[in-house]
Amino acid sequence: MLQKSKSSTTPKTRETRAAYRARTRKTIATRLPVVRSHAAKLQARQVVAVPWEERVAPTSEQLMEWHLWLNEHADDLEAKYSGKFLAIWDKQIIASGNTRRQVYSRADQARSQVIPLITYIPIADEIAFAPSNFPIEWSLFADGAPDE
Repeated sequence: MLQKSKSSTTPKTRETRAAYRARTRKTIATRLPVVRSHAAKLQARQVVAVPWEERVAPTSEQLMEWHLWLNEHADDLEAKYSGKFLAIWDKQIIASGNTRRQVYSRADQARSQVIPLITYIPIADEIAFAPSNFPIEWSLFADGAPDE
C-alpha cells in the first residue's frame, strides 16, 4: 500500500510513519524537564540546621571592624541596598532582603554555622530610629521632652 505525497515524489509507507513517530517521541521525552514533587524540591534545598549554641558568633572586635567597614562603604551600600536588610559576615554581604526573617533564612542557607550581623540600610529620606531595649526610658518621655 504505497501512497504518493502530493507535495513530494517520495512514497510514504506505514513503516516510515511509525519510525518517524517513534523517533520524535524519543526526542520529546528526552527534552522534557524532570518534574519533582514539592517535597522533593524542599528536601533538595534543605540546609542542615546547626544548633544555635554551636554557631560561631562574632567577637566585639570583629563587630567594630564590620561597623567601620559599613561606614566606609555607606554611599555604595545606600545606592545598591537602600531600604533593605543585610546580613554581614567577615566584611562581606552574605544575604539581603526586604525583611529580617527573609535575611535570616537566606543567611542561614548561605552560612548556617555563623551568627551574622544583621543591619538595615535606610532610604535617604528615612529618619533613623533605634528603639532602646529599656521601655522605662520610653515612659519618661511620654509627656514630652524632659525639663532641662
